[in-house]
Amino acid sequence: MTAAAPRSPEAAPAARRLRIRRPTARPPSDTGAPAFLLNRPITGLKVGLRHEGSWRSWMLIVEEWQGFLRRDGATPVVVQTGERTAAEGERTRALVAEWAASVDCGISGLGTCGSCTSWSVHDAVSLEKQKRPAIVAVTEEFAQHAHNMANHLGHKDLKVLVLPYPLEARPEDELREIARDYYPKFLELLGATR
Repeated sequence: MTAAAPRSPEAAPAARRLRIRRPTARPPSDTGAPAFLLNRPITGLKVGLRHEGSWRSWMLIVEEWQGFLRRDGATPVVVQTGERTAAEGERTRALVAEWAASVDCGISGLGTCGSCTSWSVHDAVSLEKQKRPAIVAVTEEFAQHAHNMANHLGHKDLKVLVLPYPLEARPEDELREIARDYYPKFLELLGATR
């Protein structure tokens, strides 16, 4: 075996510069986007209620709250989101944007798994971007994830309504009781009175 002859400097390829990027997100800003409060009665307002059709427990709570809101003189505006990728994802983003622009305030839920929590926070932030009072509803197990996600999106003061965990396996009458118990807290987080 013979050794290859050394290359002359003229024959050496031009040096390439590599740029190494850190695969991490920028740290969130110390100052987050503003959070909003109603500071008024709920009467006469359009109140957004967002669900994704996955969690029976949250759909029952939303159903109960629609009745409470009507009783208190508000108009509930319910939106059911769809998939988040491809053409369906585009339709969902447009639907959420239209919903957020059409209501005076709202709640997005339910965060009771990782991706559900992330998208619930994302959609609540859509309300805040419209300068609407917004809440994200999550179960106890996912409260920290919701706070982290909101902070990452620049909305560290997003209001979080924390519901019991697990929620999904509870019987219907217990879920309706939870809806009754948490409705006043929902109004309080919005800055609303009856």
